[in-house]
Amino acid sequence: VSKFFGSVIALKNISTSVNSGEVLCLLGDNGAGKSTLIKTISGVYRQDEGQLLLEGKELRFDSPRDALDCGIATVYQDLALVPLMSVTRNFFMGREPQKSWGPFSIFDTKLADRVAKEKMAEISIEIRDPHQAVGTMSGGERQCLAIA
Repeated sequence: VSKFFGSVIALKNISTSVNSGEVLCLLGDNGAGKSTLIKTISGVYRQDEGQLLLEGKELRFDSPRDALDCGIATVYQDLALVPLMSVTRNFFMGREPQKSWGPFSIFDTKLADRVAKEKMAEISIEIRDPHQAVGTMSGGERQCLAIA
């Protein structure tokens, strides 16, 4: 893929592959394009040239949500978590499960708590209390929550 910002060449003919279950590490000098590549792969930016392929199928993301729907997630250093909110609320931020209550839709707390605990358990993080404030979790646990 290639990415340009005006006359600035941010990425030029970058090619890599990652298999399911693998972790990719990007190393390079400041300004080498690492963040731009990650943002392109994760739907923050659209590539100007080239293809992104997932299992042989070409992808064009309009947003990070599109990438996430394809199983591509990015964990940034700042983690984008709200320390004073619960594990469950952070887990579902922006995509909260709803249930109907008369003419209203409300946050389905029971379903959300159960799913958050199950998904965290899948990556070996045991959540005793899904209402625990994220700020009380260890750094590694917060990273796992951001990934989940």
